[in-house]
Amino acid sequence: MTARPPSTARPPTGAPITTVAFPKRPGFGSVGKPISIIANHWPTLSTPTKPVYQYDVEIKPAASILINRKVFNLVVAAEENREYFTPRSRMIVFDGRKIAYAPEKLNLGTAEAVMLSTILPEEDNGPERRTSPPPRAPREEGPPPRESKFTVAIKFAVTVDMTRLVNFLEGRVPSIQTPQDALNVFDVILRHHASKIPGCVPSGRGWYLQNLFSRSPQDRYLGGGAEAWNGCKLSMRPGQQKMFLNADLSTTAFLAPGPLIEVSKRILETTDQTFQRELHEGDIRRLQRSLRNFQVKTTHRATGRKKYRISEISITPASRTMFDYEGEGTRRKISVQGYFEQVYGIRLRYPHLPCVVTGQRDRRIYLPMEVCEIPPGQRIIRKLDEKQTSRMISIAQQRPTDRLNRTSDAINQLVGTVREGTDYRDNEYLRAFDLRVGRQPSILQARLLDTPTISYHPKSREKEVTPRDGTWNLRDKMVAFGKTLSSWAVLVFAPSERVRNDAVDKFVRQLVSTCKNTGLQITEEKPPLRYGSDNNIENNLKAAFMDAGQGCRKKPQMILVVLPDTNPRRYAEIKRVSDTVIGIITQCVQSRHVFKANVQYCANLCLKMNVKLGGFNSFLSAKQLNFISETETIVIGADITHPGPGEGESRPSIAAMVGSLDAQCSRFAATLRIQRSPAGTRRNDIIQDVYGMTTELLRAFYRTTNRKPARIVFYRDGASEGQFNEIRQTEIAAVKRACTDIEKLSGSGKEYNPPISFIVVTKRHHTRFFPKRGEDADRSGNCRPGTVVDKTITHPSDYDFLLNSHPGLQGTSRSAHYHVLHDENKLSPDTLHQMTYKLCYLYARSTRAVSVCPPIYYADLVAARARFHFKGMEWSEESSGTAGSEAARAWDERFARVRDDLKQVMYYM
Repeated sequence: MTARPPSTARPPTGAPITTVAFPKRPGFGSVGKPISIIANHWPTLSTPTKPVYQYDVEIKPAASILINRKVFNLVVAAEENREYFTPRSRMIVFDGRKIAYAPEKLNLGTAEAVMLSTILPEEDNGPERRTSPPPRAPREEGPPPRESKFTVAIKFAVTVDMTRLVNFLEGRVPSIQTPQDALNVFDVILRHHASKIPGCVPSGRGWYLQNLFSRSPQDRYLGGGAEAWNGCKLSMRPGQQKMFLNADLSTTAFLAPGPLIEVSKRILETTDQTFQRELHEGDIRRLQRSLRNFQVKTTHRATGRKKYRISEISITPASRTMFDYEGEGTRRKISVQGYFEQVYGIRLRYPHLPCVVTGQRDRRIYLPMEVCEIPPGQRIIRKLDEKQTSRMISIAQQRPTDRLNRTSDAINQLVGTVREGTDYRDNEYLRAFDLRVGRQPSILQARLLDTPTISYHPKSREKEVTPRDGTWNLRDKMVAFGKTLSSWAVLVFAPSERVRNDAVDKFVRQLVSTCKNTGLQITEEKPPLRYGSDNNIENNLKAAFMDAGQGCRKKPQMILVVLPDTNPRRYAEIKRVSDTVIGIITQCVQSRHVFKANVQYCANLCLKMNVKLGGFNSFLSAKQLNFISETETIVIGADITHPGPGEGESRPSIAAMVGSLDAQCSRFAATLRIQRSPAGTRRNDIIQDVYGMTTELLRAFYRTTNRKPARIVFYRDGASEGQFNEIRQTEIAAVKRACTDIEKLSGSGKEYNPPISFIVVTKRHHTRFFPKRGEDADRSGNCRPGTVVDKTITHPSDYDFLLNSHPGLQGTSRSAHYHVLHDENKLSPDTLHQMTYKLCYLYARSTRAVSVCPPIYYADLVAARARFHFKGMEWSEESSGTAGSEAARAWDERFARVRDDLKQVMYYM
């Protein structure tokens, strides 16, 4: 694997594909058992064709989306503005930014523009609004709450022709002519209605209520001051012949509201006694990490509760936090405690606690914790800790039948119930735009594909197995191609009194025995054992490497690493050193598993070890993957990952690609890059060096097979619909140019232009399937693996399908959406559906079918592993990261490439 310095410039990509439409659907699949299923798509009963009038809206002064909506609603509802609106045009909807849509033209006169004004009370005017810096100390009581004046300019922009949508839905318009303006109207209508529901908080396409399903505060609580709010992601999606309301339940974390001191107790998970004394600096830092950028409301002013945004928590308590105060003609230093007693007559009960600090650096405001409370509706952006995540999963997961029923309930609350005797929901905006959403979700015609037969070693007692509901086991089976492990060592990162030598020996004996029974030969049954510490992980690994080599006079192949716990920093350093410094595979095991020495656990380890060493565990017969096996075909998977919440802007994105090395699609080479978007632009999902990465994978395929691929199947993850056209112009063209140039470099004088099929894979969608009949469900109540849908709710004309390839575990399964962007191989629907589904049974370290085809999984694993390859940099999610070009350069300079020794093996498994 090669890792190059990050680049913001894209290499030449050959002729851009700007005017070619995406491949049209060549037909519908027919293979498989026909079944009926339910989808969380509510059909529209007709497509509105009346024109819609779009208006540009400018609100001054600039404010947040929340305040913009409040201001806009006030102007529309104001009695003095009635002359501009008819009863129908008063149903105008606003996106909270700059665009509004009306079902009927406004009465704006010949200028077709109007300037309106309104006043928003201070109570509704939160700290999101950008105004002049606040005063240094809280304002004295006396005058009534301030009111803010806003002006709203509304100007006619364009008439949206909704009849174009009908042609699009009937497949008469190519996707490059998608009437996006008409589609946008529907989403704004949905969001506008939900925005007027009291207590309803937006986030992306989701709308959340604190008590949507009547959960008690205890049932919602996640720990650490966080609570789970249920909501629903709402969007209007084009299907075949009609539009659909796609509604999917969602759960996200909010900061639990209440008095700030009580919230702080929950964050620190401590008792009242802790708050009877000064807090330790570590607790203050923890509070600051948890509370920064959240709003507080003050409670000490009788005339109103003003909102502030927390910038930090003071290290000193209110009794010792000083600032300059001008009063009674003198300027002097005063403590926050003294100020509140002198100005407000409030004697603080907790002067020993720190202050909330708000405002700009040169105009600080200090607020005692006891006069602050956390208002409801503030979403937590940072990543949850392990305990909170576990609790969130248990709250969010629901059996399919429960999820479908609750989704219907959520639609009734957020969109409106269907009135008796009518087709209309109780939603005046839907009625005004003549948008009727059906009462029941869609019933779809789907197909259940046949399960493939998986082959193991010919000497196995059970040479072949046909999984049931997507699962099978290793009983009586040997791996198809087992490697030999002859040089290895064991390194224990725990004191010998905690993980005893005899316990490790027992585990190693069980592992060796299980590996031999499974087909992985181990000739060195007593590897050298070494105990190490976290003080110098690199030296410990190097010493274990030398132990392995000296023990049998062979090049070391593997280090088995025993860990006392799940410390992420230790694990990251082990992988960095083994991948980029030494060049040896490592297999980590938790000490609790060592103590048990369980046969099944050892069998699962054997699968991972064999693949890392260069073997493969199972395969499908050539006739089951005939498109791939009948001629040299490389299957490529690609993904790009970005830094997570709270990880800082300075970290680079990581792009990874893997390419198959054999006709069984059982072994893959990998390559990766770190990259950055051009300065001043948002991170995007375009892989910048597809050309170079493809070239590496083509060469790896040739080195292994001694032949060039005759065709390419490319599965691409991590791309949004809005970037499909840019991917065509850059990434697909880069693959084609890589093929052309690699032949030029060989000097053969021949042309090399293998046909390419390029398929984008999406899991971040909100379509869910539910079995209609019990016999079509698996044991978890989900649709069975192999359920494929390419009709009704799929794209009106493009070549796409949804595939549920994996067995359900807990909750409701999510299918994968496959969208073909380029298809020179002319794959028929049945060929593409079956090939993709069968590949899902070849994930090397599992005996379960997976939810997306393995090349995508492998690319994701490569990108995830690369996060550990930055020497001396803090990588964990808790780090906020440092912004700026210097910090970015530090990250880039400390990135290390994977050693050549690991290039051809799947070290990342």
